[in-house]
Amino acid sequence: MSARLVAAAGAALVAVLALTGCGTETPVSSPSPTSSSTEAATGTDGATAPQPTGTAAASTAAPARLAPTRGYGTYEACQGTCTGAVPASLRRPLHLPADDRGPCPITIHVAGPVSPRQVSAGVGFHTVAGSTWLGAQVTWIATGGYTGPLLIRGALLGGGAALGFGTRATPYDELQLLDAGRGAPRVGGNGRAWVTYTRVRAGGCYAYQVDGTGFSEVVVFRAVA
Repeated sequence: MSARLVAAAGAALVAVLALTGCGTETPVSSPSPTSSSTEAATGTDGATAPQPTGTAAASTAAPARLAPTRGYGTYEACQGTCTGAVPASLRRPLHLPADDRGPCPITIHVAGPVSPRQVSAGVGFHTVAGSTWLGAQVTWIATGGYTGPLLIRGALLGGGAALGFGTRATPYDELQLLDAGRGAPRVGGNGRAWVTYTRVRAGGCYAYQVDGTGFSEVVVFRAVA
């Protein structure tokens, strides 16, 4: 199953993210290849985000109204200290659930080694200065058994709205987290944690796809405007 990242019109002023995991993990034996790009995109905030090149390049074009990632350095806690991008082997096709017009398929377990921190009442979205995108802080946790890099992307189920990352006025199209968790505080022994920001422009049922070395998992959540 797949979904396209597309832009939603309009902006919500207040939202709450009800967040939990969907226990869907896909073992990976042969990753899909990706193409290189040297394109750059300029967001509505006037910032230019060049694409990384080579086999670890990001997607060839960011969804409308999103800026293409600059690799590991795009993550706020890694800016100025990290270079490079995720391996091409992590850039697999999206396999998000289809929108069957039923209830948002939120479940309570994540089978894989990486998940967002569980919250009982959700996380409140807030406005971001100079931006039409709402922002919510989301902490990602990796168990001690996984120390590799991560690629996190997402979309509204069924299309119709984009999912972004970061604190810029124009969010990035994906989140890349360095292996060995440079700058990530440790949790639960050898586990790692990253404080990140998810961005939406409207409420709905969204899904993340988390790709790591040897696994690909999906996390479904609801953004309520």
